[in-house]
Amino acid sequence: MRNELTALYGAAPWWAQNLLCSAEGLRLRRQRFSGEFDDRLAYARIREQWTTAQLEARRTARLRAMLVHAERNVPYWREVMRASGIVPARIGHVSEIEVLPITSKDLILREGDRMRATSVPHDETHAPVQLQTSGTTGAGMRFLLSTGAVREQWAVCWRYRMWHGLQPRTWCAQLGGRLIVPVGDREPPFWRINFPGRQLLLSCYHLGPATAEQYLRAIADHDIPWIHGYPSMVTVLADAAASANIRLPALRWVTLASESVSAVQRERIERGFGVVPREHYAQTEAVANFSECPAGRLHVDEDHACVEFVQHARDAFGMQMYRVIGTSLDNWHQPFIRYDTGDLVVLDDAPCSCGRPGRIVREIDGRREDAILLADGTIVGRADHIFKALEFIREAQIRQPRLGHVELHVVPRGTWTPGHEAELVASARERLGAATTIEVHTVDHIARTAAGKLRMVVREDGG
Repeated sequence: MRNELTALYGAAPWWAQNLLCSAEGLRLRRQRFSGEFDDRLAYARIREQWTTAQLEARRTARLRAMLVHAERNVPYWREVMRASGIVPARIGHVSEIEVLPITSKDLILREGDRMRATSVPHDETHAPVQLQTSGTTGAGMRFLLSTGAVREQWAVCWRYRMWHGLQPRTWCAQLGGRLIVPVGDREPPFWRINFPGRQLLLSCYHLGPATAEQYLRAIADHDIPWIHGYPSMVTVLADAAASANIRLPALRWVTLASESVSAVQRERIERGFGVVPREHYAQTEAVANFSECPAGRLHVDEDHACVEFVQHARDAFGMQMYRVIGTSLDNWHQPFIRYDTGDLVVLDDAPCSCGRPGRIVREIDGRREDAILLADGTIVGRADHIFKALEFIREAQIRQPRLGHVELHVVPRGTWTPGHEAELVASARERLGAATTIEVHTVDHIARTAAGKLRMVVREDGG
C-alpha cells in the first residue's frame, strides 16, 4: 500500500502534489493542534515560572500514575514490576524506578503487543496514533502514541519557540526528511506548499550547490520569516546565501532539530542569514525534550517527561558523557519506561542567566553524522528515513566510499531474505535516485565511535 501511494503521489503534477501535501498538512494540524491544544500550551507557559520543587512534585505524581496504569494494563510491565518488587502506587521519587530494566527498540519489537495497554483511562478519549522511527541506529520501529501525548509534546515545543518570538501560524520554510519531491525530478520547483500548515516544504533530496540559490529565491519570493530543519541542510542554504550575497529580508528565525548542531554550523548559519539559530531536541517516542533558551543554553523540559542521565564513557576531550534515558508521562497506549534514546550528552552544572528551570545540557552527541554526496552535487543529510519502516533491520550504517556509490551495512533482525534486500534498496533508491550505485552488506556488528555511538553515515571519499 505504501509503495502504491508513493507511486501515485510521484506521478501527480506539482500542483496536485501541493494539494496532497495540504491534505496531509490538514490531517496533521487536526491531530496536533485541535481539541485541547491551546489549553495545553497555556498551561505549559505557566509551568516555565514554576520552581524546581513544583516541577518535581508534578513529575513524580504523573510518573506514579503512569506506572500504576502500566502495571495494571500492560502485560510486559505487569510481569517486570512484580518481579522487581516495585509498587507503583507507593513511588515517592523518580529515582525509585532505577530498579526497572532499561528498555530498547529490540525489546519493544520482540515483545510486540505485550508492550501495549489493553485499556486506557476514561479521560483519554482520543484514538492512538501509529508512528514510526529509526533513531540513531537505523533500526525501524512502529509504535502507538496517545493523541494527548502528541499535543503535549507540541505544546512544549511551541513554548520554546515562543521564547524567541515565534507565534503559531507563522509561515515556515522547512527542510525535513519527507520525500515531498520525487528524486527523479531534476527541474524546479524543488518544493511544495502545505497551505493549512503554512509551510514551504523544501526537498532535502535536491539541495546542493547547483540548486541552493533557487531555494533561497523561493524563500524570498514567498516572504518566509522562518526556516526550520536539519542543521546539515540549513547550513548548505546559509553557505549559499553568504557566497551569492543573497539576503532574505523577511527572515527573522532559524530553528534546528533532528541532528546535533556544531559550533561551526551555528557560525555559518548566522553568517549566511544574519540570524542566531536556535535548537530543540526531541524524539518521536516523546521521552525527552531539551529546549534552547534566549541565553543560548539547552534546558531539559522537566515537565514533559522523566529524563535520566546514566553515566557513560568520557569523550575524546575527557568530558563525562551520559546516556539519555526517558520515560513518557502522557502515552497511555504504549508507555515507554526507562527507554534508551541512543543519544549521549555532556551536562553543564552552571545555572542559566535566563532564570528558567531545568537541568542544562551542554552538548548532544548522537545525531552527528556526515552527509551523502550524490554525483550531481546534491547533499543528502539525515538519511535515517531510508530505514524507518524496515523493522527487519536491527542496526544500519551508510558508507560512501566514492562519489555516486553507497554501501548499506545492515545487521538483520532475524533471517535476511532477498525480499528484505529488495525493499531496502527500493527505499534507498527513492531518496538517492537511480544514478546512485547501491550495495547491501549484511554484517554481525557495526563499529562504534570511541564514545560508543553508531554513526549513521560515514563518508570515506575525503569529503
